[in-house]
Amino acid sequence: MRLTVVGCAPAYTRRPGQASSCYLVEHDDRALLLDMGQGSFSELARYRAAETLDGVLVSHLHADHLVDLIPLRHYLVYEVNAAGRLALYGPGELRPRFDAFQGTSQFMDCFGGGGLEPGTFELGGLRVEARHVTHIEDSYAFRVSPTADGPGLVYSGDCAKADDLLPLLQAGDTLLCEAAFGAGPGGGGGHITAQEAARVAAEGRAGRLILTHILDRYDGGEARRAAEDIVGAEVLLARPGLNLET
Repeated sequence: MRLTVVGCAPAYTRRPGQASSCYLVEHDDRALLLDMGQGSFSELARYRAAETLDGVLVSHLHADHLVDLIPLRHYLVYEVNAAGRLALYGPGELRPRFDAFQGTSQFMDCFGGGGLEPGTFELGGLRVEARHVTHIEDSYAFRVSPTADGPGLVYSGDCAKADDLLPLLQAGDTLLCEAAFGAGPGGGGGHITAQEAARVAAEGRAGRLILTHILDRYDGGEARRAAEDIVGAEVLLARPGLNLET
């Protein structure tokens, strides 16, 4: 698989050109997105045509992880007439929320897919395992892999308890983990620090840790160094355009 960071900013940023959470996962000619926060639809065009996606996985119902589903929907319906080919999976209230927000019914009916439940399913030729994490109600982390046994990618979404990620992690996995509070100390509010991310990466024997979703007020370099002191694996900082094999 190949991971490309489309956007990795937190809920707000003053840094130009920084879209919020959106990660492109490709395998052979198939592709899916993990989350689609603000600014990510236009940034996606740098890497792949939206109509060639197989699906989108939404981790939870915060706008910085899903709001650009609106331009994606409009593009598929009105620009390329590709409605129906893309599967959308997210918390059960995802579609009703968009109906209310847009003031219309069945706004997301152009997508396939449906509501998420904990468990494993296939999407875009990849194996997806979804598990609840502690954040807001019905929040998920995901493990995406070509097979059940080989290395995969674990994406935390937003997560207040790093231990929630351990059931997803397998030896050699890449852990793409939010570290909103940087090197710390933790500030509550449903997020974790780089040290907490590194601890679960070490316990889960991850082969690589990528820190993402760090608030502007925290220094990314300090967060990375704090994680490196804990985990015996490669530690990277997410940035737009980061592209690597997982």
